[in-house]
Amino acid sequence: METLEAIKKRVSVRGYLDKQITDADLDKVLKAGMQAPIGRGKYYDMHITVIQNKDFLEKIDNLTDRHIFYKAPTLIIVSARDDGHGLDKENSACVMENMTLAATDLGLGSIYLNLVIGLIKENKDILKELHLEEGFVPVAALGIGYTDGEFEPKDHIIEVTYIK
Repeated sequence: METLEAIKKRVSVRGYLDKQITDADLDKVLKAGMQAPIGRGKYYDMHITVIQNKDFLEKIDNLTDRHIFYKAPTLIIVSARDDGHGLDKENSACVMENMTLAATDLGLGSIYLNLVIGLIKENKDILKELHLEEGFVPVAALGIGYTDGEFEPKDHIIEVTYIK
């Protein structure tokens, strides 16, 4: 799939099959995330956690009364160490976008999740189970998996102002 096609086809998927993604596809998604541009080249200030353990996923899901990652069989959490330059969110977003596009290219569904991060940060037990080094904080989460349908690309319109 060409890059622009993957960008157009990428949608937030809110329904997944109960089937784990392959290790080969997971590896491709993670490598795409690792190729993201990181401000100041501080890749050592980034950390990726992959959760595929059903019991642990259920424990996270039970933090609220709804399925907060839509039963995606793989949850990827991007954590960062804030070095004082305020690039942790921006760098995490770059990693996430690369992973969502790779997932789309591989025919996987994905969803960028926000609520999950807030809940994990508030729950010391789950936060501890992520085994993050001192100073790292979860910043972004991605659910990925096989979907039960095709999704039509959409043309979104955002107003553009040209100043030449």
